[in-house]
Amino acid sequence: MESILAAVLFRKGAARPPSTMMIREAIRSSVARRRIIVAALALSICSCARPAGAASSEPPPDAGLTVLHLSESADREIRRDRLRAQLRIEATAGNAKQVQADINRRMTSALDKVKAVPGIKPETGGYAVYEERQQSVPTRWRGNQGLTLVDRDFAELLTMVGELQNDGLAVSGLNFELMPETARAAQDELTSVALKRLSERAERIAADLHLEILRYRDIRVGNVGGDRPMPRAMLMGSAAAGAAAPAAEAGDATVQVSVDADVILGPAEDKGP
Repeated sequence: MESILAAVLFRKGAARPPSTMMIREAIRSSVARRRIIVAALALSICSCARPAGAASSEPPPDAGLTVLHLSESADREIRRDRLRAQLRIEATAGNAKQVQADINRRMTSALDKVKAVPGIKPETGGYAVYEERQQSVPTRWRGNQGLTLVDRDFAELLTMVGELQNDGLAVSGLNFELMPETARAAQDELTSVALKRLSERAERIAADLHLEILRYRDIRVGNVGGDRPMPRAMLMGSAAAGAAAPAAEAGDATVQVSVDADVILGPAEDKGP
């Protein structure tokens, strides 16, 4: 190796052949650099091969404790407190202008009549005019527009629906609803009931296991089910008389709340302050 290194050094333009001491010093420097590189590579390989979980040796916070998964619910029947009536105006004529004029006139009259009763909230719906063509039959134009009425006074609204039926409007549906604020108030109360039931049940289970409740974790509160409007078919049959106001009954809506939680149980001495 010394002869090879001497030839290399001399070829690089040295004024005279290198001495034995210079050759040996160069060899030692080369070996040292090689050892440093090898050590660095080995350290890098060891770092990459370390298991992912080796970085943290701390146990999970609930290790050695009992985790109880519980679910409770509470429900209540509440009288529906709002009525929604859906009506429509239909018109037929030989041209679009006549159809539109008829719809506009009748809707204006209906809105004037409805607005005279402060408790009823009107809302107009879709407006459509289209042409009908059939063989051997003169071309006809048809049109319709929807009208929705909402009121908390059922008798008042049903009376208005009867009057509009006499004016030629057709009833598409009558739906009793639970007002959002009524549902929210009931849900708040039912949440407290469901949480109390869950807490009492957790205490009983903990006592049966000779453990104590340390804390609650991951509490989830949700609304289950909800109000289901009365089917339209039941109401449209009673509303077909035309001369008299439709007959309808609100019925009750079911409001239900569910509560899910993870309850951490442990020996009495593990209970925190």
